[in-house]
Amino acid sequence: MKKVGFIGLGNMGGGMAKNLVEAKHEMTVYDSDPVALKRFEGRARLAADVLGVLAASDYVFFSLPSSPVVEGIVDQFIAKGVKDKTIIDTSTCYPLSTQRLARRLKEAGANMIDAPLLAGPAEAESGDLLLVVGGEDAVVKDVDDLFRVISKSYRVMGGNGAGHLTKLAVNFCSLTEALMFAQLYPVMERFGLKKRDVYDALNNEIFDNWIFQFYSDKYVKEEYRLDFAMALGLKDLSYMKRLYEEINVPGFLLDGALDLCRVSLLGEKPGETRDFSYAAQTMADLVDRTRK
Repeated sequence: MKKVGFIGLGNMGGGMAKNLVEAKHEMTVYDSDPVALKRFEGRARLAADVLGVLAASDYVFFSLPSSPVVEGIVDQFIAKGVKDKTIIDTSTCYPLSTQRLARRLKEAGANMIDAPLLAGPAEAESGDLLLVVGGEDAVVKDVDDLFRVISKSYRVMGGNGAGHLTKLAVNFCSLTEALMFAQLYPVMERFGLKKRDVYDALNNEIFDNWIFQFYSDKYVKEEYRLDFAMALGLKDLSYMKRLYEEINVPGFLLDGALDLCRVSLLGEKPGETRDFSYAAQTMADLVDRTRK
């Protein structure tokens, strides 16, 4: 069994860490939220901070909200000493940042793998995630047993950063599709079509995919339960926009998608976390103004 650390025990990280514990790996975990951390009491070693995870582990998983958070922890790790450690980042991060971190860790005697997720909390809990992986072949092979615990399958896309690059491609396509339908239903209803009828007309072999089904269900029922935070969607699309800016190419569809996300977050109250599907409510509010 391996000495494994896990930092970030939220919706995704909690499920992955749970499966690694059940696979009998020697686990040390940490989360800045004491409630998330307490769930592992009696099942894993609870670290006082991220450096406690590093000290007790040969392999450290990250499930964190953004590249700046990952960068800050890697800075601490390198300052403390990371020789012979392997960092596995399952977060959705900016690929060029990931490449820089991987080079720095390599110089410090450590390895890094980016392995973002193509599924949700239910799959994290059941161990049926899909991973897209970036890293050196030998390093990935060394953690094959860990990946098989947390995922149904994984695909190696290339070197460091390739996993995060692939994840941005997936999120660009899926999130802009979700926003497209968020804009569609309220306008169709404004001109006399019921949302359910529009859904039934579109629900065929042309549009039938997971994104269409998942978000259309929320839009038609006007039930915007929290599954994926709007702020995280805005972050992911912003990372994609940065890639376009790196090569000075317009991100035509991205600009509208980013604007809709920003407007949808404008009224978010302290302590509130709006789901990505809230974009449909934003559009409905804008459409309603045309009736006045």
